[in-house]
Formats: sequence, structure tokens, C-alpha cells
Amino acid sequence: MTKYVRMFKWLVVLLAGGSFVLSVTFLPYFAESVAWRFPEYDYLLYPVLFFLWATLIGFYYMVVLVINILGNVQSGKAFTVTTAKLFDRIALMAFVEIVAYVLGFVTVSICIMKAHPYFIFALFIVTFICLALMGFCKIMKHLLLRVVDIKEENDYTV
Repeated sequence: MTKYVRMFKWLVVLLAGGSFVLSVTFLPYFAESVAWRFPEYDYLLYPVLFFLWATLIGFYYMVVLVINILGNVQSGKAFTVTTAKLFDRIALMAFVEIVAYVLGFVTVSICIMKAHPYFIFALFIVTFICLALMGFCKIMKHLLLRVVDIKEENDYTV
């Protein structure tokens, strides 16, 4: 079991590292390409880039929390209140990401005086993923707290 947890940890680290490299290299290139194709949005280039990089901080914090959860599973502390609290933090960060992207969408829509279809599509995708993650983490927290209660009842039973 620990072999699979270790492999999943490496997979999470590789995906996070890959997304970091892409966000540092590809994202500015893509933003400059959009600004070149649509010169009327050129003034939004750096604010949108900084906004995306700022929201990636929350994503990387969630990655660290997932690695902590995997560490708890690997060390045999999977069914503890600490793990349930980590799931709750991930759900909270997903909610913060939803709020940040909705506020960013409203701000960009006000700046350009219309809602561009690409912005709407990106907002729906990010919102859906964050809502799914938040729901999953809340369910896992509830299940883990239930398992901890059952485990404590069994520990006191002779």
C-alpha cells in the first residue's frame, strides 16, 4: 500500500511541477498572443497574468495539503481528525478559488464592458472543478469524522 501512496505522491508533485512550469513559460506567451490578436485587451495583459498567478498559490497550497493527507495515509494515521481537518482546509481553499474567480470575472467584465465567451467558459470550468472538489472534500471530511467516532467506540469496547 505504501508503494502506491508514494507513487501517487510523486504523481501529484510531477503534475504540480508541470503546471508551475507551464504557468511560468506558456501562460505569458499565450497572454501575449491574445493581446496581439486582440489589441483592445492589451491593457489587461499583466493584471490577468498576476491574477492567475495569485490564484495558483491557492492551488499549490491544496497540493501541499494533499501531500500531507497522503503522508497521513502512509504513516497509518488516515482515519484521524487531523486528516478530516486537512480535507476541510482543501474545501475552504476551493471555495476561496471560486470567490476569487467570480470576482475576477466580474472585474474583467466591467473593464471590457462585455462578457467575452472565453472568460465565461473559463469561469464555468474553474467553478465546476472547484465545486466538485469542495463537495468531495466535505463528503470525505464527514465520512472520516464518522469513521473516527466508530473507531473510538470500538477502542473503548472490550
